[in-house]
Parts: sequence; C-alpha cells; structure tokens
Amino acid sequence: MACERSLVCLLAVQFLVLFSTEEVRAKISAVIVFGDSTVDAGNNNHRLTLVKSNFKPYGTDFEGGKPTGRWSNGRLFTDFISDALRIKPSIPAYLDTNFRIEDFATGVTFASGGAGYDNLTTTLVVSILRIS
Repeated sequence: MACERSLVCLLAVQFLVLFSTEEVRAKISAVIVFGDSTVDAGNNNHRLTLVKSNFKPYGTDFEGGKPTGRWSNGRLFTDFISDALRIKPSIPAYLDTNFRIEDFATGVTFASGGAGYDNLTTTLVVSILRIS
C-alpha cells in the first residue's frame, strides 16, 4: 500500500514537472529534499556511520567522475526534477563542505542514507554491525 502511494506521488510530481507551464515553473524557486539513500547527495560523507557511498563505482558518471556520496552512478531523480524546473542541475548535500548559505535559496538535501522508512532498514544495519 505504501509503495503504491509513493508511486502515485512520484508520477504526480513527474507529471507536474514535465507538463507544467512556464508560469508555474517561474514560481518554484527551490527544491528542499528530505529522505533516505534514494535522495542522499553526500550528507553521510560527513557523519559517523557505516552507511556510506563515497567510493567507486558510485559517481562514475557524475560531474568529475568521482564519488560524491550519492547512492547512484550519476544524478539522483531529485537532481532531474530540479534541472527540469530550471533551478539548478544538481541539489547539494547540506553537510557538503562546498555548501554555501546561498544554496538554501535554490535547494538543498537533508537526506541521509540508511534513514529508511521501512523497519527492515534498521534490522539490516544492526545485523551488519553484529557481523563486523
């Protein structure tokens, strides 16, 4: 049920982004992101956690070809939304060392990998810790 709701929300956002008029796009000035690893742009690089993605192959197709902490090979879907709204091509992590206070005006992500909504996320992380 939760998966179906998430899919409906994602499709609604995609519809709005792809088919919105120029007037609507002009009114959206920032994309503020909260979530888990699906939208983490590198916040975990600067946190004491085992859940990180700042190593190869992550980031191979991203700007500069180096890992940024994004949990993907390139841009995240939030980056594509921001780019489609003509705000900026990628949304920076709040804890990124290159983050500037001015970035708040156009968008930032507070997401953190491992902060899953599913109880299984915590169970898996605890299991990994016990194995280590």
